[in-house]
Amino acid sequence: MTFDDQIRRTLDSLADRLRAEVARQVGGAVDGLAASAQADREAAIAQAVAEALGKAEQEASVRVKDAVSTAEQRAREAAEQTASARLTDAVSAAEQRAREAAEQKASARLTEAVSTAEQRSRDAAQQNARGAADAAVASARAELNAANRATGERLVDALRAIDRARSLSEILDTLATTAGREAARVGILLVRGEQLHGWRFVGFGPAFETASETTLSLRDAGLIGDAVGAGVAVSSDTSGRRAAPPFAQLPDGREALAVPIPMDGQIVSVLYADQGSADTGSRPSAITWRSALEVMARHAARCLEAVTAFRTARVLTERPDVAPAASNGARGAVEPPAAGRRADEATDEGSESARRYARLLVSEIKLYHEAAVVAGQRERDLATRLADEIARARVLYEQRVAAHHRQGADYFHAELVRTLANGDASLLGVSSQ
Repeated sequence: MTFDDQIRRTLDSLADRLRAEVARQVGGAVDGLAASAQADREAAIAQAVAEALGKAEQEASVRVKDAVSTAEQRAREAAEQTASARLTDAVSAAEQRAREAAEQKASARLTEAVSTAEQRSRDAAQQNARGAADAAVASARAELNAANRATGERLVDALRAIDRARSLSEILDTLATTAGREAARVGILLVRGEQLHGWRFVGFGPAFETASETTLSLRDAGLIGDAVGAGVAVSSDTSGRRAAPPFAQLPDGREALAVPIPMDGQIVSVLYADQGSADTGSRPSAITWRSALEVMARHAARCLEAVTAFRTARVLTERPDVAPAASNGARGAVEPPAAGRRADEATDEGSESARRYARLLVSEIKLYHEAAVVAGQRERDLATRLADEIARARVLYEQRVAAHHRQGADYFHAELVRTLANGDASLLGVSSQ
């Protein structure tokens, strides 16, 4: 090997060793630098971390403070809201309870006040009502008394007018006129067998001016037929089978009346009356128009019998040999007796007339003094209690009945016993002769 090679080899070896040393030195330096850098880095990192931690702590502290402050604020707000809500609820509940209590108290006071007011109002109303009722009763009584007086005066005037009539036809005409003052419509019909014939109509209109043209049978005469058959007054309230007669054309529910007019026990005519189809109202009175008309009809019947008796008595007094004529229906025309009639028949007719007149006089006493008759029957002193009425009737009887008829029998006293004393003479107490 050459020297150069050796030198080259030695130099390469030295170079390798130098490079290795350099590398080692450099590696040591690098490692030192690296370690130093690492330490510096770690220190820097630690410092940075410390600084970051400090800043973070500060920021965190600030954030925590802010969060705590915010949380506290929110908590305060929430608490305030909760407290406000609770306070509002409590106040509302308290107000509600206060209102309820106040309402209950107010309601109780109001109820008490209303009750007191109502009681006072009732008391005042009762007092006012009593006053008004007393005034109304007084007014009604005054009106009723005035109406009764007016009705009574009309009734008395009617009876006086009938008394002044001097013939059978005049009596019936007067009865129709006076009855027409109490009822809207009045009709008088004559009974001839089974037929009814019109005599006079009041309030029925022009179609009934010719009364005699109105005829109908008793069977189809409604309550008029009932009155003739029963012999008593019949009204629409008492007649359950038939109503008004066909010629009346009276609507349902309207009042109607039929009163038979007898002579010597036989129905010779009928007074019919109703209040018409128009609702004109009736006069306020305790005395009804039906009662007034029945009294008029009964009085007219007695006057018819009296006129017949007067005429019979006059004929017998003036012409003892002439018998009294039978009345021509209700017209009152007296016909001359048949030729050859016996005197005893005339005497019988005169006695019968005297009997009828006595019956008429005594019946009027009973009619117009019914309460005294009942009391006299109870106390058995009819003759004493009714002495004045009996004396006046006896004077009339003796004036109208011929002496020879009175000598044969005392029909007047017999009628007193029969009609007033119901057949018991002891009820008269003393003799009325």
